[in-house]
Amino acid sequence: MSIRKRTWATAKGEVKEAWIVDYFDQARKRAIKTFSTRKEAREWETTMRGEVREKRHIVASKSLTVAEAGAEWLKAVGHGRDDREPAERATIRGYRHHLDAYIAPAIGTKKLTDLAKVDVVAFRNELLKKLTRATAKKVLQSLKGILSEMVHQDRVGVNVASAVKIGIGGRHAEEVEIPSIADIKLIRTKAKDLPLLRRGMIETAIHTGMRVSEIRGLPWDAVDLKAGIIEVRQRADEYGVIGPPKSKAGKRAITLPADLMGLLKELKLQAGKNELVFPTEAGTPWLLSNFYARVWTKLLKDAGVKAFGFHSLRHFHASMLIDSDANPKEIQTELGHSSIQMTYDLYGHLLKTKDGNARQKERAEALAKRL
Repeated sequence: MSIRKRTWATAKGEVKEAWIVDYFDQARKRAIKTFSTRKEAREWETTMRGEVREKRHIVASKSLTVAEAGAEWLKAVGHGRDDREPAERATIRGYRHHLDAYIAPAIGTKKLTDLAKVDVVAFRNELLKKLTRATAKKVLQSLKGILSEMVHQDRVGVNVASAVKIGIGGRHAEEVEIPSIADIKLIRTKAKDLPLLRRGMIETAIHTGMRVSEIRGLPWDAVDLKAGIIEVRQRADEYGVIGPPKSKAGKRAITLPADLMGLLKELKLQAGKNELVFPTEAGTPWLLSNFYARVWTKLLKDAGVKAFGFHSLRHFHASMLIDSDANPKEIQTELGHSSIQMTYDLYGHLLKTKDGNARQKERAEALAKRL
């Protein structure tokens, strides 16, 4: 194993030089790698020695490109990695868009063995020029996923993107859109004109904070009409395919208010042999696009409420929990968040405002008593 200098002259007589690391990989096969400076060569040699010793070094000539690695990653995601379920079609579609629209055009031809942290940093900076911070963060996360899978497959020694981040906290935080109580009252009033099944979907979202996928995939055997509890244990993706919740935390039990219980009991009498609580006329889960086109968008227009996503009803429920003095852990559990950090990221500003107001009131009362 050695580092040697190579000097040559171009056709125009210009003298060039490079530094070559001449070494044997873990299979005792000779390989070389060229650098423009001795410092780069020595730094790479140090890293390479460790990789060879741990039998995870990849010779550059045998390395995949980032684009090829991305294709392998999509296959792995589609099959399900480790103990995770195969990703849903919509998720894979989003990942493929990240790869095709942003990652491949920018660094797709780069060999994994040549990809350095500085390349990832440059890629991140270019993303931030084109996209919102939230979208750029998702694309960067996909690149991290690609490299993580390649480390898992021993296609590369280290994930050089792991330490590169895009923050969306502080001044970059994007607050969720929370409908007002007045808007919710208008929606509920207009929803009374809907068929009972469609009205039930709206009321369930408002009173439980369930995701629209969980509502569309809700089976009757998960609804305990005596105890007044819904057990969330499956969901329907945007194409109507039934699968498990988004995470282990997504499996949860939610207590129902009396009004929603009464509506569900009435709906049960009409259910017949339908296994789903809110099926289409054909007995299948609603497609997300059809639900928006035929139910949600029209309802907002008829109610005279500005357009917002159905998911905002989930945010509304969270705001009601906070207003009722539920603590962050209770909110996390009821909404099925995978981590308490997710709860704080989404609703931290509401929690701080409420807690802050309460503390201000306590201070004011304490000061008044001293006078």
